[in-house]
Amino acid sequence: MSLITRKQPPSGYAMLGAQAKSAAQQAIPAAVNATNAAAQQAVPFARQAVPLAKNASQSVRQGTDDAIAWATPYADAARAWMAPKLEQSAAAVSENLAPMISEALINAAHKIDNKPARRRRKYGNAGLLAASLLLIAAGAATALSMRRRSDDDFQAMDSPGPGPDSARIIAAEQDEQDWIDPDANGHPNLG
Repeated sequence: MSLITRKQPPSGYAMLGAQAKSAAQQAIPAAVNATNAAAQQAVPFARQAVPLAKNASQSVRQGTDDAIAWATPYADAARAWMAPKLEQSAAAVSENLAPMISEALINAAHKIDNKPARRRRKYGNAGLLAASLLLIAAGAATALSMRRRSDDDFQAMDSPGPGPDSARIIAAEQDEQDWIDPDANGHPNLG
């Protein structure tokens, strides 16, 4: 009977099924007999294999021990030779190569670094203009102050009742004027 269609198999298949059943019934006892015969013949081989396996493991263990005993002095000699070489290499790297690598890394960092733009003056031309105006104002205030002082001096001289002090002031002003006004050769007049 088919699982998909649930139809009955054709009549030819029924005959094949009967033959297969009879062949299977004959093959089962033959297989059991062959298995029993093989098992009986395998038992003596298995008994012989157990001691051989034990001997093989002992032989392998002894060979491994011999190899280790032979290689140990050579490995120790290689270690004794290599240790100072590694130490010398480490010293050479730290003294010669490491500074060069460090310098190269620092140079690379400087090249990569984003340099800040130059700071511009906060006030620029406005600050210069303000300072100039301040200087002009200070000069004007000084000139005005000196003008007022000279006017006050002249008023003091024009005041009624010249006394002995006014003559001295006029003489001092004349000496000062002579000192300031140079002669024809550019030398100051010393009086």
